Amino acid sequence: MPPINEKTPATIKVVIVDDEERSRTILQQLIEQYCPQLEVVATAHDVLSAVKVIDQWEPEVIFLDIEMPNYSGFKLIEHYENIPFKFIFTTAYETYALRAFKMSAAGYLLKPIDIDELIRIVEKVMLEIRNEQQNNTINESLKPNDQSLSRRIIMPTHNGLIYVNLNEICYLKSEGRYTCMFLSDGTEMLITLSLKGCQKKLENTTLLRVHRSHIINLTYLKKYARGRDAYVLLDNDIRVDVGKNFKDDLSQAISLFLR
Repeated sequence: MPPINEKTPATIKVVIVDDEERSRTILQQLIEQYCPQLEVVATAHDVLSAVKVIDQWEPEVIFLDIEMPNYSGFKLIEHYENIPFKFIFTTAYETYALRAFKMSAAGYLLKPIDIDELIRIVEKVMLEIRNEQQNNTINESLKPNDQSLSRRIIMPTHNGLIYVNLNEICYLKSEGRYTCMFLSDGTEMLITLSLKGCQKKLENTTLLRVHRSHIINLTYLKKYARGRDAYVLLDNDIRVDVGKNFKDDLSQAISLFLR
C-alpha cells in the first residue's frame, strides 16, 4: 500500500484521542507508515486529558474516538466554541455517522481501520488545510489596512522617478510598451514600464490585473457586472472591461477583500 505523496509540503500535527491503548498504538503506527506528512505529537485517553494536550500542542488534526468513559468524543468537540482543528472520528459503531457529519467532521473511520480509507480521508483533510492556508495568505495580502494603503512605490517616467502612494492609484492602462497611471484626483502619469512590469511591482497589494490592458485598485471598486461582457465600475463611474481569463481571479479577490 503506497503512502501519501511525500512531496506534500509542511508536516501536520496530529493528536489521537482514544480510551483504548491498543487502538491508539495501531492508529499511530498506521499514520507513521502510510501518512508520512502527519506527525502524531500526542495521544490522550479521555476528553479531559485531550483538552490539555490540544491546548499544549495546537494540532491541526484530531483523530477522535466516540465512546469513552465519562465524556464522549462529541463532548470534546462541543467544548470548543470555535473549533481550532479538523477532526476525524474513529469508532467501531456506524450509528454515530449522521451526528458526526452534522458536527462538520472531516471524516468517519470505522474500526478496524481500513488503510485505503485512512489515506483517502487524510488526503482530503490535507487538501482542505492547504487551501485554507492559501486563502488566508491571499486574504491578508488583499485586506486593506493603513500601512498597506499608505505604502509608497517608485515608478519610472521619462523625466525620472516618482513616488506614489498606493491609495492614490485608481487604475492603470496599457499604452504599448508603457503604462498610463490614473490617480484618484484625476492626474494621469505615463510610466515607462509595461503593464506586466507594473503588475510585478504591485504584487501583494490591492491592485489587481483584470484585463490584458488594465489593472484596477479594489479600494475604488463600485460594481462588478458579470456575464459575457463583464466589466467593473470604479469611483467617478470609470468603466473597465474584465477579460474572461481574469474573471475567476477577480471574483476570488473581491470575496476575500470584502471579508
